[in-house]
Amino acid sequence: MKGYEVISRLQDHIGDNDLIVSSNGNISREVYHFLPKPQVYLRGSMGLPVSLGLGLATMNPDKRVTVITGDGNLLMGFGSVITAAYYKPHNFKILILDNSQYFTTGGQQTVSSTINYSKFLESLNINYFNTLTPSKDTLSENLEKFLNFKGLSILHIYIESGKKELKNIPWHPTKITENIQNRLA
Repeated sequence: MKGYEVISRLQDHIGDNDLIVSSNGNISREVYHFLPKPQVYLRGSMGLPVSLGLGLATMNPDKRVTVITGDGNLLMGFGSVITAAYYKPHNFKILILDNSQYFTTGGQQTVSSTINYSKFLESLNINYFNTLTPSKDTLSENLEKFLNFKGLSILHIYIESGKKELKNIPWHPTKITENIQNRLA
């Protein structure tokens, strides 16, 4: 499956109480085009989605906060995953879409393939994590378990490279911030 297919399937599993933080590049464009608006669409902030999501989850315990990040973005901010595992916010979810590439900038290879994600996630001592290569038949069940687990959960999905041609997000970062502030008020 491709990343946009996973993101579009999230529609069936999120509601008004969900807040999505999407990493910059293709993932933010896909979240903008396939999921309800507004969400937090990061632009030009490699390595920061988990940190931002952790802050939002901590400050908004009544919302389920899900970060959708690629492997390249995650690798640039790996320490924030460890920090999230330390604090274990009950409402925080991290979805990692791993194609082993910096896909938005031209498909350069990441070092993601050197990490045994199952062992790494197990070492964090969180109660729910999973690494998988999804099929269209199993994805919904896995998303349901991941999102509805009562506590910090991490889902690492191996995806195929590929994207839909989508227009850039038309909102300036200040408009994105304003929209989220209004939504959280």
